[in-house]
Amino acid sequence: MAKKLTAGVLNGTAYQETMTVMWNGEEFEVDIRPLNNKEATEIEELLQEGVTVKGTPTLKGKMAQTLQFDTKANLRGRKRAAIKAVAYGTVDPMITEQVVENEFPPKLVDEIARRIYEITGIGNKQQVQEAVESDDDSFFQS
Repeated sequence: MAKKLTAGVLNGTAYQETMTVMWNGEEFEVDIRPLNNKEATEIEELLQEGVTVKGTPTLKGKMAQTLQFDTKANLRGRKRAAIKAVAYGTVDPMITEQVVENEFPPKLVDEIARRIYEITGIGNKQQVQEAVESDDDSFFQS
């Protein structure tokens, strides 16, 4: 029998996990949580930066779509998304967007952001899991 969905039943952003990352031969632990809806929407918008899909009606009543892809804008958007995801998704209030941007190495930002995306449900879960397991950045760059 299914549970009744109420506000108290879901862990939501109350869920936390400790993630271990390696940097310069040392292990570090960071506590992370899923993003809330507002934060996730902001991140997903940044991940789509530089991608434009336009539709124009054809004479036959169908829609012709054109895709424009600005790789530089998309790269900037994805990097800003990762920085914001780490700032939002880490439990330590001292880890702000400015701290992440100025003090965290890009490798760690990407690694932590990938796990936050995964536990939040951003992106195709199978693709995210495969990218995390294989350390393949191509999912996060498309």
